[in-house]
Amino acid sequence: MIRRPPRSTLSSSSAASDVYKRQLKMSVVSKYVSLKNYIPIGLPKETDFEIKSKEISINDEKNILVSNSWISVDPYMRARMTERKNYKPPFKIGEEMEGYAIGKVELSNDKDFSVGDLVFSSLGMRDKFVCSSDELKKLKPIDMPIQSYLGPLGMTGHTAYIGLFKHGELKSGQTILVSSAGGSVGSTVCQIAKNLGCKVIASTGSDEKVDWLKNELKVDHAFNYKKVENLVLHFKEICPDGFDLYFDNVGGDFLESAIFQMKTYGRIVICGRISQMNATNPGSGLKNMAYVLVKRLTIKGFLIFDHDNEREPFETEMSKWLADGKIKFKETIYEGIENAPKSFIDLLNGKNIGKMLVKI
Repeated sequence: MIRRPPRSTLSSSSAASDVYKRQLKMSVVSKYVSLKNYIPIGLPKETDFEIKSKEISINDEKNILVSNSWISVDPYMRARMTERKNYKPPFKIGEEMEGYAIGKVELSNDKDFSVGDLVFSSLGMRDKFVCSSDELKKLKPIDMPIQSYLGPLGMTGHTAYIGLFKHGELKSGQTILVSSAGGSVGSTVCQIAKNLGCKVIASTGSDEKVDWLKNELKVDHAFNYKKVENLVLHFKEICPDGFDLYFDNVGGDFLESAIFQMKTYGRIVICGRISQMNATNPGSGLKNMAYVLVKRLTIKGFLIFDHDNEREPFETEMSKWLADGKIKFKETIYEGIENAPKSFIDLLNGKNIGKMLVKI
């Protein structure tokens, strides 16, 4: 680790000043994940990515060196792997991919950041980087794993909270259906709803996740959708009175099936469309829009990136739930930047339970 000499030493000793100047000129090697080609349809493969290296050093503009410790792996990254216009620009071929990350300041020539500071950034998918202070957010130490800032205290928890309360208008005692409930956002949605006294029906893609949802997260009913032959009939059987709210993470046929069993004036929050992201054909679209009209449903999509400045009361409530043990979270962790592509592909294939992370 490169340590900056104390300011008093710099000002009083020309020798120390010379040492510091030499440190500023030092370069380190950064390893990063880059996209080799765009992937318009289908599942990405490990051969679509490559691990590259380059030398980096701080300068007058990018005057902070950070080593990443944790990298967040999220489904929204798939939308940036095509050339199609989307809510985030495509990744640049051959250059560093991006994503949320937590790291530690290794060298700083900025008055607001010191060596050892823990920081949050969107400069993930690499082990080291240089940047300016406006690209970093200083993190407070907490009485739980620091990577919680990428999970329940980060985008994961924020997405669940904003989706449920601002867009879903969740109320105590309602019945809620959650798809992809074994993932990071879905599992948080389930627990927030249970904290409000709601009845929670959770869909996921493996028996292991079903057990976790039922036995640890205490949802009212969980099922492996891969074992259900007819979702419409299944929903009628397990919830004959219908759903007040459906938190949709998958889209496609599951969304269409849920519409049939929504209550009149029910609400559907569109958070993701993982079932369609990797499809090789666009599908036929919803065929039961008449039910949306007759039931007077509200269907609303949202992007958490539109709510970056709406951190309260989310942070206060989530911190209390975590402290009280009312929000639990699991992590699926891959070691090393070299395994970041595999972690992403496995995420899309549903091999994670809870939050997918890469530890550097």
